[in-house]
Amino acid sequence: SRQAISKHLRILNECALIKQKQLGREIYYQLKVEKMKEIDNWLAQFRQIWESPFNQLDDILATFKKSNK
Repeated sequence: SRQAISKHLRILNECALIKQKQLGREIYYQLKVEKMKEIDNWLAQFRQIWESPFNQLDDILATFKKSNK
């Protein structure tokens, strides 16, 4: 809905993740790529922690599959 989109845009703007430019009645939004890179770099430190259990599960399932053949 229009209200939901406005809410999300307002939150992104408050977090300085987007720029807004008003031209007449219209407002144009642009993503701040440098801010998204900062977030990606911050999240990178947690990716290995999150992915590790899934990688271990893949190994266990592969071993289980081999032993059942």
